[in-house]
Amino acid sequence: MPKQIVSIGDLVVDLVLDVNLPANIDEHQMSPTLLFEPGGAASTIFAARNMGLDVVALGTVGTDFQGQMLIQMLIDAGVDTSALTLPPNSSTTTVVALSDTTQNGHVFLGHYGEGDQVDMTHTAAGKLLHADAIFMPGYTAVEKRLQPLVQDTFELIDSHQLRFYFDVGPFFEQASDRLVAKILSLVDVLLLTEEEIPFVTGGHTGIHALQSLLNAYPDMMIVLKMGSSGCRILQSDGEIRCAGYHVQVADTIGAGDTFAGAFMWAHLNGLPLQECGTIANAMGAASVQVAGAGRNVPTRHEVQAILNDNRVPIDLL
Repeated sequence: MPKQIVSIGDLVVDLVLDVNLPANIDEHQMSPTLLFEPGGAASTIFAARNMGLDVVALGTVGTDFQGQMLIQMLIDAGVDTSALTLPPNSSTTTVVALSDTTQNGHVFLGHYGEGDQVDMTHTAAGKLLHADAIFMPGYTAVEKRLQPLVQDTFELIDSHQLRFYFDVGPFFEQASDRLVAKILSLVDVLLLTEEEIPFVTGGHTGIHALQSLLNAYPDMMIVLKMGSSGCRILQSDGEIRCAGYHVQVADTIGAGDTFAGAFMWAHLNGLPLQECGTIANAMGAASVQVAGAGRNVPTRHEVQAILNDNRVPIDLL
């Protein structure tokens, strides 16, 4: 029976345009492509689904047309949306993603969705308690209208010792010291990039800051995402390094999100940590070869192709 995760919040719609960055005033551009895709945690959700996890989407989307489209895309992918909240007259978090494929970089211009605060429902609590793990991105932890749901989720994680994956993300810089401390006290697996290390270490940088974090929270696992350089998996008793893959890059949007989805699939299914990191790296590499994320997230066959091309003896099929 497939393992199941509940993904909390950060349900976003991305409008992706291919441009030359920086975009300057009065220097108008026309993008050769236009993508309208689920973004944020939805990329993690799609990656997890494509690898074989059952996924419950928890949180909120608006009653606007973006929200309706996003829900239908999730349903089409086999995601359980029954516990989503749609407050009356609410809007969906929407992001304009400007992607420069020549520089392998992007800029996000976003607007948080608006609507009533989202509380924990009986249905949502049931989904959380019956899942194999809970996933939360940093965006969710700082979104104001989700605070009641987030706080109640923390209480359930604490009282029932639920497995908790947290992906820091660039917006977690906004988090208070109190919120950071709460999450660190609960999390089992912390995923982040080098740029995000200061957000959870009181402003400190580098691998030594992460090692200090492990001294304070010895039961935590830290997964440091390093793009084409691979990843490092750190625990209090040692470290595992997993090599990355060099591929032709079309777009880096969503690569870290898809990495998280593949890592959780491998980890929840009990694979050795070396293989968890290797598979997640392959998912990230496959992701950057196509524009946008969302429904374009790689399939398990595409992840297998990366492994095969690099003669990695792991069979996902």
